[in-house]
Amino acid sequence: MRFKIGLLIGRFQPFHNGHLYLIKKSLEISEKIVFGIGSAGIFDKNNPLGYEERKKMLEKVIKKEKIKERVLKIVPLEDFFDDQEWLANVKKQVGEFDLVVGNNDWTNKIMREAEYQVKQFPYYGRSIYEGWRIRKLIKTGKKWQERVPDYIVKLLNGQIVNGKRFNHIVLGGTFDHFHKGHKAFIDKALETGRKITIGLTTEELYKNKFFKQSIQSYKEREKNLKKYLPYDRDIDIVPFSEFTGGADKGKDIEAIIVSRLTYPNALKINKLREKNNLKPLRIVIVNDILADDGRLISSERIRAGEIDRDGRCYELSAKLREKKKLVMPENLREELRKPLGRVFKSTKELLQCFKTLKWTMVVAVGDIIVDALMKNGIGPEVKIIDFKTRRKQNDLNRYHLVTAAQELYINKPGTINLKTAEKLKELIHQQLGHPKGVQPQSWLVIDGEEDLLALPAILFSPLGSLVFYGHWQLGVIGVEVTEEMKEKASQIVKKFR
Repeated sequence: MRFKIGLLIGRFQPFHNGHLYLIKKSLEISEKIVFGIGSAGIFDKNNPLGYEERKKMLEKVIKKEKIKERVLKIVPLEDFFDDQEWLANVKKQVGEFDLVVGNNDWTNKIMREAEYQVKQFPYYGRSIYEGWRIRKLIKTGKKWQERVPDYIVKLLNGQIVNGKRFNHIVLGGTFDHFHKGHKAFIDKALETGRKITIGLTTEELYKNKFFKQSIQSYKEREKNLKKYLPYDRDIDIVPFSEFTGGADKGKDIEAIIVSRLTYPNALKINKLREKNNLKPLRIVIVNDILADDGRLISSERIRAGEIDRDGRCYELSAKLREKKKLVMPENLREELRKPLGRVFKSTKELLQCFKTLKWTMVVAVGDIIVDALMKNGIGPEVKIIDFKTRRKQNDLNRYHLVTAAQELYINKPGTINLKTAEKLKELIHQQLGHPKGVQPQSWLVIDGEEDLLALPAILFSPLGSLVFYGHWQLGVIGVEVTEEMKEKASQIVKKFR
C-alpha cells in the first residue's frame, strides 16, 4: 500500500545514518513526506541543538539526497505535557497526512488512538546510530564522524559542546519565601547563561495568588534573591507586571528558563516573538523539585503552612506512624509553661489586637477563648473546646453549632492524640482558599483536655494565622504563625515520647 503523505517525526539530535535509513524507507511507501522536528524549542542535555540548527541539517540532507520534490515541508513540533494538546498542535503544524513513520512508542500510541496509520521499521544499527551515543562521543572528543552523513559533519563541528550556551538568558517569578525550587532555577541560569536577567513580579501579577496577603514585599523578595546570587556574574533583577516580562520584545535574548508548570507561557512568548519578527527563545525546563511527600515544592505550599523552604513537611513526628499518641515528658512541662507568644491579660486587650493585626486564619484552643471571641462577633475559623472551664462543665453548646451529635475526639491530658491531630489538620485545610464567612466554621470537640493541641495547631496553620490558647496563670497567649514559630513548635514536639 502506498500513502500520499507520510509524517516523519524525530528530534534529530543530531541527524545520523539511522535517520537517513528511515527517510529512505519512508519514501518507499509514501509519495511525499513531512519532517516534524520534535522538542523544537527545548534545551537540555538531550536537546542541545536548536530548531534552526536541525532544520539546516535536514535541508542539507534533502539537497544532497536529491529528494526536494518529495518533501513537502519541515515543521517545528513543540513538546506538550498533554497528549491531546500535542496531537492538536501536530495537526495544526503539519496539515494533512495519512501515515506516521517512527519508532517512538509514546508518539505511535497517540497516533494509533487518533486512528492514523503507523509504520515502524526495524532499527538500523541501533547500537551505533543513536543520538545520545553520538553526542557523548562529540563531547568527549572521540571519533563520531562516520556515524553521520559526511555532508553533515561540517555543520555539526563545534555545535554540541559542554559549558555555557547562551549569551543572554531570562527567567521570572514571584520568588516568594525563597526556597529549594528557586535555587534550582538560579543554578540552571548560572549554568547555561552568560548574561542573566531575572524578572521579579509586582503585585499586579500576583494579586490573585493563593494567600496573597502572606506574600513578601518586593524589597524582601529582591533581598533574598540577591543573597543567593554570586557577585561576579552579569545579573540584572527587574520588576515586571505582565507575564511576558518583556521577553517577547528583547532582541538580544536567546533563551528562557521555565518549569513544567510555566512552560506554556514560554510557548506563548515565542508566538509573540514570531509576530514581532524575532527568533524564538530556546526553552530550558528545570526539573521539578519535590518535597518529602513527593509533591512539588512551591511558595503557595509554604504560605499554606504545609512545608518549609527545603520541602520538609510539617508533621508531629515520624513516631506517629507507629503510635496512637505522643506523650509529653515530665521534664518538658516547665518549658511549656513559658508562653509561646504574646500574653493578653484581659478580653479588652485581646480584642484590641484584632484592630491592629492582619491575619490569615484564627484558631482558638480553649472554651474561655472561644466564648470570648464569639461573644464579640469574632468567629475563629477553627475552634477547639472540651466543654470545660477550669475543669468544670460549661454551656458552650448554646451556640447551636455544637450538638449532641458532634463527634468527640479523644485527647488525654499530657498527650497529643494522632487521630485528633489529623482531624485538626483536616479542619484547618478545609478553611484554605475560602473567603471569610463562606466556609462553615469548624469545631473540634475534645473528650479529655485540649491544651496541648495548640502545638499541632501552630504546625498545621498557614503562615500569618493567629493561634490563641489559654494559660492558667497568665491568661490568653496569642501566637502569630511564622516559619520560625513553626520550627519552634516542631522542635518541641520532637521531644515528646
